Amino acid sequence: MSGSVAVRIEALAPEFAGRVVALAEALGLPRTGEAGFALQLGADGLQLQEFGAGASGPVRVDFLEGAVAHRRQHGGGSGQMIAKAVGIQPGVRPTVLDATAGLGRDAFLLAQLGCSVTLVERN
Repeated sequence: MSGSVAVRIEALAPEFAGRVVALAEALGLPRTGEAGFALQLGADGLQLQEFGAGASGPVRVDFLEGAVAHRRQHGGGSGQMIAKAVGIQPGVRPTVLDATAGLGRDAFLLAQLGCSVTLVERN
């Protein structure tokens, strides 16, 4: 695709257009043009949609509801196994490289506990 970009941002409904303009500016993403992916804002929040042959439905991650929220709120804080594994101790919040980030659930919890986290994922 000549002149295409990797990711554009778009509103899924007119009422999200203003927020999309602000996000586009903050993230440096275009709102138009051909792209391989679209960051979409709608009633369910942000989602990432791939375009093209073989593309599946959108990817959406919610850290404020469901299992991740329960784990964050009731999972034991710095006593969790993941916190112990990275060396969290009283007064110690390490910088963590999550090289198998997946959807970022563990990294989100570590960031909530005060760690600086960098995520890397192959796909």
